[in-house]
Amino acid sequence: MKPVVLLLSTYPYVKPQHGGQIRLANIAKAYKSAGWHVENIAIFPVNGYPKESLGPNDLPFPVTQEWRRFKGRKIPLIDDLLSGMYAASNSGGFPFILERLPQHINVIHVEQPWLWPLAVKIKGLLAYQNVRLVYGSQNIETPLKKDILDSFNIDDCADALEAIELLEKQAVQEADICFAVTEADRKTLLEFGAKKACLASNGINPWQANPDDLERWKQKLPTAPWILYVASAHPPNFTGFGRVVGDSLGFIPPDSRLVVAGSVSEHIYHAAVKTRWSSLNISRLQLLHTISNDDLAAVKSLAHAFLLPIPHGGGSNIKTAEAIYSGAYCVGTTSAFRGYENFAVLPEVMTADTPFEYQRIIKDVLQQPFPLRGNKDELRQTLSWDRCLASIPENVLSFVRDNHGK
Repeated sequence: MKPVVLLLSTYPYVKPQHGGQIRLANIAKAYKSAGWHVENIAIFPVNGYPKESLGPNDLPFPVTQEWRRFKGRKIPLIDDLLSGMYAASNSGGFPFILERLPQHINVIHVEQPWLWPLAVKIKGLLAYQNVRLVYGSQNIETPLKKDILDSFNIDDCADALEAIELLEKQAVQEADICFAVTEADRKTLLEFGAKKACLASNGINPWQANPDDLERWKQKLPTAPWILYVASAHPPNFTGFGRVVGDSLGFIPPDSRLVVAGSVSEHIYHAAVKTRWSSLNISRLQLLHTISNDDLAAVKSLAHAFLLPIPHGGGSNIKTAEAIYSGAYCVGTTSAFRGYENFAVLPEVMTADTPFEYQRIIKDVLQQPFPLRGNKDELRQTLSWDRCLASIPENVLSFVRDNHGK
């Protein structure tokens, strides 16, 4: 009989778009490829995802005041924390979840700490008392959440941050195995008291653009060299944009563009128009918004350079892996290359941590010859999800076997 893993998350992964969904979908694929049967339950924001992207066991997090308040207060940007409380409550989502649990579970894998209370509650049931718990860390969440709240000037949230820190450390300490996306994060999990912490870095799905798509996008994009920024609307992807690249996009030549793809597009637009250089900034932007995976493959294949303006936070950025894999120039902050430090030896990888450095490097690379793309060397091949996540089912199955009956 196949071992059974239950994946718990705060987003569905039927049709993955943002980084968390993409990682989770590939974790599910890694388990399945290793011979596991995978079940999943997601507690997702109401109206946050289209119906066709939801699984049969996914449950919306209601907007009622009862569940959207922390200690009686409405605090923005902590719905992930609140959704875990809802999922584990008998007056919330737990009865729905209980009806959908598989008869047998070997492992509960919780991606990010938010649904840890639900995992613990399931393990507390007699039928699941021998379940092993796995914690998948995508960030050290507490400092990242503090950065996000600070960037939106959210006050009166110290107790919420304390609750997040306690939850994160609880997940780390109670998990049988933890997985981190960077070596630095892995060491932090051990400092938090992890019993065992392994590395399972972020990766990419290698892409091959369709020739027809390439030709179509060549007609839409600048003929002069241009730079690409791909990101979701996750706040760290735009709140620090101006601090990284500066208020003016005048360093981009008039016949070139900063091409922006993904749901971050409208946020970059608003950031650009808030400055005194708004007219100039808009003239240097080409916003694609959210496009299909096939179209995105073509756009990434045509990019002369990739912009990686990640100012802070933990974990690692999937878009950095895609940029490195592309073979194009990669211009990013030091933070953007967390987890990919060994790729700094590649000549097209460049770091900048002040607007002046950023502008100088981008201006320079846009004048350089188009990078050679043909050689996807062995170092870049290590970026594939298959290689990055193989350690998860291997370590989990080994642990389950070694601890059977204990």
